[in-house]
Amino acid sequence: MPPSEEKSRSKSGENPAPIREVLSDADALFFDASRHFEALLLPVRGYLDRDEPARAFPYADRRCRLAAPTARDFVLRSEISRRAGFVAEGYRDLARALDLDPTDRQILRIALTRGEPAQKTLAARLVLSEEEPDRALTAAAVDWLVEDGESLLSCLNLRGEEIVGWAVWTGAAPPQIQLTGGVTRVIDLSPDRDHWLAGEGRGAASIHVALDDECSGAILLRGGRPEAQPRQTRIQRAFSDPALKAADLSIIVPVYEDYEATRACFWALFARGAPPGARIIAIDDATPNRELRDWLDGLAAENRIILLKNSQNLGFAASVNRALALCPSGDVILLNADALPPPGSLGRLRDVVRSAPQIGTATPFSNNGEYVSFPERNTVNPMETPDEIARLDALARRANGPDFVDLPNGIGFCLYISRACLDAVGPLPEIYSRGYYEDVEFCLRAQEKGFRNVCATGVYVGHAGTRSFRADKRRLVMRNLAILERRFPHYHRESASFVEADPLQRARGAIEALDPRGGDRVALVCADGASRLMAQERAALLAREDGPAPLVCSCAGGRAELRGADGAWPQSLDFALDGEGGETSLLGFLDAMTVLRFELFDPLNLSPKLLAGLFRLGARVEIAAGDLQWALPLRAPWDGPCEAPEGARPCSSCAGSAAATHAEGEARLRRLRRKRAILARADAIRPLDRMGAAIARHIFGEAAVLPLAEAAIEATPLEPVAGRALALVMPAPDPLADRFTVALGRALRRLNSEAKIVVLGACVNDLAVMKSRNVFVAGAVKSDEYERLLRQYEISALMSPYRTRFFGPTDRLARAFALPMAYFDYSFGKTAPGAGDLALDPRLCDAKAASLVAQWLTAASPARPAEAPSC
Repeated sequence: MPPSEEKSRSKSGENPAPIREVLSDADALFFDASRHFEALLLPVRGYLDRDEPARAFPYADRRCRLAAPTARDFVLRSEISRRAGFVAEGYRDLARALDLDPTDRQILRIALTRGEPAQKTLAARLVLSEEEPDRALTAAAVDWLVEDGESLLSCLNLRGEEIVGWAVWTGAAPPQIQLTGGVTRVIDLSPDRDHWLAGEGRGAASIHVALDDECSGAILLRGGRPEAQPRQTRIQRAFSDPALKAADLSIIVPVYEDYEATRACFWALFARGAPPGARIIAIDDATPNRELRDWLDGLAAENRIILLKNSQNLGFAASVNRALALCPSGDVILLNADALPPPGSLGRLRDVVRSAPQIGTATPFSNNGEYVSFPERNTVNPMETPDEIARLDALARRANGPDFVDLPNGIGFCLYISRACLDAVGPLPEIYSRGYYEDVEFCLRAQEKGFRNVCATGVYVGHAGTRSFRADKRRLVMRNLAILERRFPHYHRESASFVEADPLQRARGAIEALDPRGGDRVALVCADGASRLMAQERAALLAREDGPAPLVCSCAGGRAELRGADGAWPQSLDFALDGEGGETSLLGFLDAMTVLRFELFDPLNLSPKLLAGLFRLGARVEIAAGDLQWALPLRAPWDGPCEAPEGARPCSSCAGSAAATHAEGEARLRRLRRKRAILARADAIRPLDRMGAAIARHIFGEAAVLPLAEAAIEATPLEPVAGRALALVMPAPDPLADRFTVALGRALRRLNSEAKIVVLGACVNDLAVMKSRNVFVAGAVKSDEYERLLRQYEISALMSPYRTRFFGPTDRLARAFALPMAYFDYSFGKTAPGAGDLALDPRLCDAKAASLVAQWLTAASPARPAEAPSC
């Protein structure tokens, strides 16, 4: 609950004085929207100081549900959960924190000391991968890894002309250092008993090796086998070979791992992926894969590629720069070895760059390309087959031709760079270790020189992605992003603005419009608001079944958005619905898709022309019975004083609120006629919950009603709790639900009840609702989070505050966890209540309904009223 309620309890003597000042400070900030996020920390600290983690949890939990929570917010909730006895939940939060920021030493320290074994191992490896690790953290990481069975650990770095670091080993035989270059030498390491990492059963030694002109690097050996090498090494620059002919275009491909993906990339280049006359420069970045190394050697022997070899792994930027030294003229393309360019694609990329002198870099669309990802943006979409990649490239060419859209920066998986840009900017920066963000800095520097970075929207290139560094990727990304943002402070703002504006949506949608993929998909058609949320929940359920991913077609503001569930095609397709024949293009696209069936949500709020067109398509049409606001003739509840507060039936003020004016009566009549016309043409009614199934036959006339398709629910009762806490399950903000929540808070205060209300969801105005003092709003909740919150908020009962919708989520939770529930029964007695449930007449005014719920919640044994609501 908000600090104001905690403060009032302090005055009554329940809370000792130490917490009072903290909460007094928090109370002034808690309801200040600009300071609210910060203010949530004050009660957290106060309760943790008093060793009351369960009372600190709501504030820490809410921080994780507001905009842009940080890794430390999740680690805070992790620690609180662990201290409150919710160990598994704490581990999950710690995993989330490690994923968000694996460079945060405080989080690494907590993971090493209190994480589960897999988290300790991950944190230990992250610590040892730092270039300047903390000594205490390093010792803890070594302790754990040795305990976990590691026999050799090391840290080697190039510092000027010296390799420095340390090695720790178990067993009698110490490792060796092998110097590489013109002359190979081997140096034996001797254990140092006084070394800061030495310990019982393990040896340790510091490493200081000076490099001479003949030595280019070093490798740590054990038993004659290579075990590790320095994170940096001397950069072996390629020298220009006079025998090499100047090229108009050079394609540079650094190679490290993944034999199959690399072969596919090069064969794609050979099969007309590379423009005629382009030369291919491959850099073997000290691959450990012998088969891949031999294959590259074979291509070089056949003069199909120019091959550079690194004696040690240099990383992306240094490898590219070696190749750039061979390219004093002509444009270049930086291409990942796991990219798949279809025939002709790179030539069209060149055409875009040369279409305007200001264009410095161009990037194509790809399944995995951050800004330029397709179909779902800013995510990793599945890699398609070569034939499908070529088909998508052809669609992009048809849809967008030579068009381009400006980007904040290009993406290095396939980055075309003009000669003018390369000459102005120079080589890639080499401060980003093995990879990530050197391409971004290059493009930002190009922008400073007056060049444009663009997406060539008529080109598509496949990209597998994350094959080189795998588990290290997140750490590298976070480390390098911090470096980039220090050097270019404006980057984050510009990038976020681009993502929010999404100027590439039109180009993505143009491609999707040419490809009405069939496959008997289910299309869920809805208006905006609650019906859209229900359609999305229904789509998520259908997506878990076998068969094609369903579609959600949401209509609002004169436009229709068509989206595939779970990231499936399409993701950017919009249609105008206003104007003459606005629905024609949408209906034509749906017709070409061979939709298996349509499910209509809130059909009275859909365009009559669109509905008529959907019925004409010939597919099966069903009405979803979940949100029944459109089907029930109920007005907004009375918000004034209740004239007859006793009893469970509507009072005269409630009944008066249901009386319609003449104009309202005419509007209802028109809606009734439309409803009957829709039902007459629908093939069936599909209930989405028990309430919809119970009332469907009574409000939909002769329409066929399908049986409720719901998986069996096996109850898992929650542990008994001492107090009374009611969870209001609110999947979607609703002003009437807010109003009822405030009324319920008042009703509980009138009873002097210690019961608390927790809103599992977001309100229209969270802070206004929480001014009720005995109400706490958790924030938006995902479906897989409810069980945890029911346990950690110590919930004893549930309620759905909506009068004609969202019965299903609360009902399923109540049955899954054997909790009593209160709900507005808009089936008027036809839905069987569970033991201890409270069924309310939906016509009740807020005051009376709130009073009944407050009495039910505070009773020793909550039970339904004697009278169930009836029509």
